[in-house]
Amino acid sequence: MLTALMMATMLQQAAPVWDAPRAEPAAVAEMAAPPPDLPAWALADPFGWERSQCSPLLRKDASMEACQARVRHDLSAALGDRLPAGLQPPGEPVPCLATPDDTGAYPVQCGLPERRTAQSVTPRIAECRSRPARQGGSVAFVTECEPEAGETRGLTFRLGDRD
Repeated sequence: MLTALMMATMLQQAAPVWDAPRAEPAAVAEMAAPPPDLPAWALADPFGWERSQCSPLLRKDASMEACQARVRHDLSAALGDRLPAGLQPPGEPVPCLATPDDTGAYPVQCGLPERRTAQSVTPRIAECRSRPARQGGSVAFVTECEPEAGETRGLTFRLGDRD
């Protein structure tokens, strides 16, 4: 019974929508948005402008990512190619720059420059002890430092005068 009712309902439907040609939507002429009206200090300090506009006090419930995207888009429209690389909106092409390499040459590199970290040398820990010594006619404290052996590692506790 239920099946017959469903079949009757399907057969009574009007002409199928897919048979009728669809009217093309009217072409909407998109007008280029005028560049945002930013204060002079925003153009002079774009990082400060982003911090001020994306402060939790101003953005209220909007997410930080949405606020940064909006502010960076506005700055990109206002500053053009003068926009610092750290504020470029996602998806913007990265310009090709001549960056120095290890040999002193300046090859052209397209994309974000890779960050190089300086190799850090771990300082050698020295064992220093102060002891009294006679200098001239008086007693002075002299500090003697000996570099720690490379094999000695780990945590040590000094108990009394012995290690």
